[in-house]
Amino acid sequence: MPVKRQNGKSAMEEVMSGATERVLKQITELYETGLSGGPGSMGLKSIAESSLLGLQMRKPRKKISIMIVGNHSAGKSSFINWYIGEAIQKTGVAIETRGFTFVTSGKKRETLQGDATVRFYDHLNEFGKFTGVISNLFTEISTSRDKNFSCVDFIDTPGLVDGEMQYPFNVQDAIIWMADHVDLVLIFFDPIGQATCKRTMEVVERLNNGPHLEKIHYFMSKADAVDKEHDRQRVLIQITQNLATKIRNSHAFNLPTFYLPRDEDVPCTIPNAIEDVCKEIDKAINMTVQKNLRQLKGDCERIEKRIDEVRAQDKARRANNVQRTMQGLLLSLFTVAAAGVMVLLLVARYVDTLCSEVLLGDVCRGSKLTNFLHKAQPLVITNSTALFGAAAGVLLVLLVATRLTWRIRPTLSKKDLKKLEDYRTYVKKIAEQEEGLYQEYFKTLSSMEH
Repeated sequence: MPVKRQNGKSAMEEVMSGATERVLKQITELYETGLSGGPGSMGLKSIAESSLLGLQMRKPRKKISIMIVGNHSAGKSSFINWYIGEAIQKTGVAIETRGFTFVTSGKKRETLQGDATVRFYDHLNEFGKFTGVISNLFTEISTSRDKNFSCVDFIDTPGLVDGEMQYPFNVQDAIIWMADHVDLVLIFFDPIGQATCKRTMEVVERLNNGPHLEKIHYFMSKADAVDKEHDRQRVLIQITQNLATKIRNSHAFNLPTFYLPRDEDVPCTIPNAIEDVCKEIDKAINMTVQKNLRQLKGDCERIEKRIDEVRAQDKARRANNVQRTMQGLLLSLFTVAAAGVMVLLLVARYVDTLCSEVLLGDVCRGSKLTNFLHKAQPLVITNSTALFGAAAGVLLVLLVATRLTWRIRPTLSKKDLKKLEDYRTYVKKIAEQEEGLYQEYFKTLSSMEH
């Protein structure tokens, strides 16, 4: 029999929980701070979002998020208290939970309210835009190490009731939004309360119409509150019938019943599936470890692919710059030639003046070029407007074309190219950590088998 610690966790559970937590934490650290000795101690996220690569990257969370939904008095808060081994959430007949409360593990017992909760969970920025939700948003930080709480963030949702009950925000829209951002949704039905109240059924239907089907699990809580077996069966049938038209894959629907364990001095013969709830949580944690490891590998490959793309783009720009340079030189020669023609026309137009005795008489006398210009002068004078216009037009086009062609695109410096290679080497080292992390994760599975 496993040895129990004072907090109710066996030594084996302590080892398994610690190893899983360690793997999740190490994956997150690779994104945040990377490996020691890396380029500026940068993590994968910083490298991906650097100015050289410009990728958007989301770091995986160190914990899974579990949202518990249900009618008023369905035992949501009581289950959280039992799981973590601490009475951190208020429980009772009165509607205690009117807002959203995050319950997470930490090194110090603390309570955070609206704005602090949004800052603590950076993915809640959009959630804070729901009118009235900020003042009804809390985080309870517990030092408990029970079960796998160190790997879990619980989200306790408002108890759903019908009638004239007014919530300070749109509770259904808020639950649906939160479902998009959690890993597991547990729906509890109270056998003696309003398990099938309209609000609960509407939330269940909306959850089933969204992309949340794989993460939803249903349970009937407080099974020990109904003494007679045929009464429990009747309640189960009633809940199942109400859900049949609201959920997809109703043929595979399962509704285990559970209740919080009693004192050993008060035996209870009612079957209790509370371990099934814990198994779903453990399964979600293991799936998250695998998902995060896959993401780590995929993100490393994304960065390496992006480095290759940047290098290829830089190489193409350099080749393009060489081509533009050659074209620019050729256009410059044509521009000089066009300018020369323009000058030649001007000289032909005013050759008599230039070759007068006062100016260039000695130079022009007997020159073949002067004779040619004298012969061409009547033609130039007769068509001066057309010739000068055409020459000016060609010269202008060549000047513009030369200016556009000479636009050299910026390329990476030697320092940037070296940094890219450093990134590549560093990311490969991070990718190599995946094997060790898998081995550590497999050890927890081996421990579970034993």
